Amino acid sequence: MQLVGVTVVELCHRRRVRTFLVVAVIAGCGEPAGTAPDASADAPANVTCTGGAAGSYCGGDSVDGGDPATLYQCPGAGMAPTSAMPCAAGCVVEPTGTADHCMVPMSTESFRLPWQPGVAMQLTQDCNDACCSDHVGTDKYAYDWANGGSFTVVAARGGTITHLKINSATGCGTISCENDANYLVIDHGDGTQSTYLHLAVSSLEPGVACGATVVRGQPLARSGTTGWSTGIHLHFQVSGSHPNAPTCECGAAGQGCSATSVPWSDFWVNATYPSAATPFDEWPAAPQCANRRIAMPASQNL
Repeated sequence: MQLVGVTVVELCHRRRVRTFLVVAVIAGCGEPAGTAPDASADAPANVTCTGGAAGSYCGGDSVDGGDPATLYQCPGAGMAPTSAMPCAAGCVVEPTGTADHCMVPMSTESFRLPWQPGVAMQLTQDCNDACCSDHVGTDKYAYDWANGGSFTVVAARGGTITHLKINSATGCGTISCENDANYLVIDHGDGTQSTYLHLAVSSLEPGVACGATVVRGQPLARSGTTGWSTGIHLHFQVSGSHPNAPTCECGAAGQGCSATSVPWSDFWVNATYPSAATPFDEWPAAPQCANRRIAMPASQNL
């Protein structure tokens, strides 16, 4: 419903629906130092996959002629890889049945707000919020941000992308759309990870891929309204990472799995890996969790 100079927007988190005001023109309702390597680069002609199943393999694991520090996407035994991605911190060989992946470099930097400088933003649901029984419990430290349209989401902190899905174009205001959500997860190498939820379909920025290393401030994708969501926004949270969980389940490009499925147990918060209190350089008061609906400070995330 549109008012004079103000639009009423309802955002539906992956668990609940809430209503709030955003000073913007929008219709509908809604909710949940370097450049990364190009994961689409062609593999050398003398490299051959030997593993019995398609998937991600380090050069030292079921890939003849491969570089042990490079992650290859193999379509099948006896075939050439479809892509090769150098791993800046090395490639990790996992047990049979689990995809190999680039090693997560240790990050000691702080968090910054995950959008570009000069972009106005509203906090539309706070951490430990009384609104909708969703940003509570193990998911206490979660935030929803919107500005009336789609905006570029940037990395709040550097690390390695360990989970990525970007092939869904569907969102709605009921639980039936929960598994249509697009997401991106960055492991920071210190036992924590950042989750970016509801991303727009096929909106990855160049060089962004599962297994790739990204730096703070690097553009990732665009905010969207996929999954249990009926309005464009970003759901963001920092939580404990899940050691030994499968990674890159949807392939390097985030397109290799069903658009209607999400492996929540591989990365979502739970009692063992809850959300974490997260101050930002521009917003050190973030963990105070006061049912805030505020204009956000200016991002410094270059």
